[in-house]
Amino acid sequence: MTKDQLRAAYPDEEERRKIFRLMVLSDLLGYCLIARDYKPSTHLNNQIKLTTYGHEKVQAFARKRIPIPEARAICFLEFSWIDLLVDHKATDPTLVQEAISRQIKDRSINYPFIFGRELYDRAYEKIEADKRELDLADTLEFLGGTPQGVFQMHEYVTGPFGLLNSKELRFYQPQRYANLLHCSDTSCHRIHSVHFSTASEAPVNKHRIEAGRVLQKESEIPSAWASFLSDVYSDLVHPARDNTSEPLIPVLGDCLTDAEIVALTEWLLDNTKGALRDVCSKLDLRGSASQIVSGMGRAELMQLCLTMSDRDIIQGIDTLVNRESIRVPQSEIRRPPINNDSVFGTFRMSAELGFHGIRTRSERMNLAPLRLRSLIEHMYRLSDVGDREELEWQLRDATGDTLEARLENYLLHRSPQSVVESLVLARKSNAVAACEILRLREGATESKDFIPLILWKLGFPSPNEGDPHADFWRLHQEMEKMARLGPGRPLSPTVEDFRGAAANYFVALESALDDAIAFTVWALSHDHLTDRRPFVFEPDRQRIESYRWLQSAVTQSGDKELIYGEINSLYALCRGFQCLGSELQRLAVARDTYKRSSEDFPDWVDQQNLQRFPFSHVVPFLDLTDDSREMILRNLQEISRMLVSERIYDARNNWLHGGRKDLDFGNVRASLSAIRDAIQLIEDCGFLRTIFATASHRSDGYGRSVTTLKNSRGITLEVHAPSPFFWLGLPDVGSGVHVMTAACFSAPSNFLRFRSEVSSPFTSMWSDYPRRKPQSQKVGHALDGVTGSTRDQ
Repeated sequence: MTKDQLRAAYPDEEERRKIFRLMVLSDLLGYCLIARDYKPSTHLNNQIKLTTYGHEKVQAFARKRIPIPEARAICFLEFSWIDLLVDHKATDPTLVQEAISRQIKDRSINYPFIFGRELYDRAYEKIEADKRELDLADTLEFLGGTPQGVFQMHEYVTGPFGLLNSKELRFYQPQRYANLLHCSDTSCHRIHSVHFSTASEAPVNKHRIEAGRVLQKESEIPSAWASFLSDVYSDLVHPARDNTSEPLIPVLGDCLTDAEIVALTEWLLDNTKGALRDVCSKLDLRGSASQIVSGMGRAELMQLCLTMSDRDIIQGIDTLVNRESIRVPQSEIRRPPINNDSVFGTFRMSAELGFHGIRTRSERMNLAPLRLRSLIEHMYRLSDVGDREELEWQLRDATGDTLEARLENYLLHRSPQSVVESLVLARKSNAVAACEILRLREGATESKDFIPLILWKLGFPSPNEGDPHADFWRLHQEMEKMARLGPGRPLSPTVEDFRGAAANYFVALESALDDAIAFTVWALSHDHLTDRRPFVFEPDRQRIESYRWLQSAVTQSGDKELIYGEINSLYALCRGFQCLGSELQRLAVARDTYKRSSEDFPDWVDQQNLQRFPFSHVVPFLDLTDDSREMILRNLQEISRMLVSERIYDARNNWLHGGRKDLDFGNVRASLSAIRDAIQLIEDCGFLRTIFATASHRSDGYGRSVTTLKNSRGITLEVHAPSPFFWLGLPDVGSGVHVMTAACFSAPSNFLRFRSEVSSPFTSMWSDYPRRKPQSQKVGHALDGVTGSTRDQ
């Protein structure tokens, strides 16, 4: 029958959904991994009822010497051909689910647990670097002792507890592969997949080939059941929506630490009106939330969480992030390290976790402006007279002949933040609607971050909150104001007031100088191309390495006065830029000593001419343009000169600890001016980690584009695409980046750029990721992945 004929033959929605549920259960069995000795479960076979057509096929299979149990199992796995093989009216999905669940729990059938670090770390230890497929014996050995995989098809969630039912329909299909290996090529940032084997010799698989021939002999082309059931899927799931459920799964699996997923499960146990407790009760799990989750691993916790609705899971994560039970620093955005290639639905949706909670985004297009429009149209129902009048009043200054036209112009010419502030906060019902539509956490409307939270959920970039030294400039302005007033005037600060402010000011100054030196040393001296995390500055780790490098340079120069380490004096910090410049100048003289080994050049360098590799030395400073190197050396000396000449290190003691006569406000103003000029020069060179975010993007009809970046000080620069340096792995300008504007490696505007990664539970969880080991020397693997295979693409 055609699809239209099937729709006419099965008009009842519930009947269609029952057929679909049975097909999903069939697929779950079809995707599993089995050993050679696997035989269809008698219990499962007893639950499967076949149609008349199905019985005919069993007899046809039997004539080909296929045993009846395998023949019946094959009918369930094939599900339909010319007609349905399975009798959906006589077959109870609940009983079939129970039978499959038993086989999952007793490990008769297996799924790989692809989330978190367990298989990834095991692969590093057990799988050769360039191996992409495991045979059956290696598959069973590799997966032995690991948890059952957690996947979801329809309402059915696989995992250590068997097959559980979820309140939400999701489709994250079981996989016979996992993303497991990073190759030895440090310029390759892709995680490669390894494919597992199931037993083709197992009777059910071996006979299925012969059964397929029987079916094809009857008809090369099966009926339209697959197309019909695909329509049922679309009717159920609406894959074109922008809030698909599936992206939550890799976030749960890869983005939460062990302690955090425990906290989420406990929250769901206590805050879902008994829904998760009912699930646990059926599994004989009772007691307090902490007692129930005690001893559970990531797979068990994931499976339990996925039985809950999206709204519950999102509420739980967002609430725990707000309480800092899940600690996400302001600048951190968590994306699944292992399963970051998982995208879903028509918009190719994925999810990420940030300071304001979890959100979904499209890999295909920027949905944020469209979501903002949709939010307004839900808050102001344009079909309602009262809502139209209210919105017309709100948009009274916008141009346009109709309300729709005025709304269009309003959205085009106002910033998203001002739109949200004006329209969402216009009335209480709007705020309530925004919370409902965007699934905001309970109490969000009363929180200080209500507007940033809405913008984050819609998909807009976070406000430029990542300036690590904003406090310094605020305190500097306060100090300059106090110094301008001077003593003896009615509004002048007292000496005590001044010294109180100065104490905080010098702490901020030391912090800014310390961070700038550590960052600049790392940026200009570290070989980023061979780093585990190229162009990623981790302050806690790299600060130690930078000051160890600087101390070594100072020691070699014979300077015994300066000491750099965990704690650095203000004098040492003022001199630090000069010391860095001197060492870079020494490296430039011996530049041939720092040539990159030919083995460390990416393979693609000699294979094409479109992408360039400018870093022929292991010290990035040596590969900058001549003008850039000269400017950096000159500015490093100038920064130290300004700070040292005004004896900033003495000013601190005089301001804080000297007598009243030592507080000469003329000298104070001169010192503050020198500090301001020095820090300004540090910022202008990009030696401070200010954040550049996208301000605008334009393209032309020739495929060329220009992205304008802007930092919190109003400095702008342009990034052009397509770029001949795309393969270097520089951070994407779409997110906040640090641009070292003094470090140009190709004129006129190709600068070193970086991003920061602050320490958090998430970064600790993935601290040694990616893990790379040397290329296998086995000839048999030499061509794996390079002979036309598209598996890893």
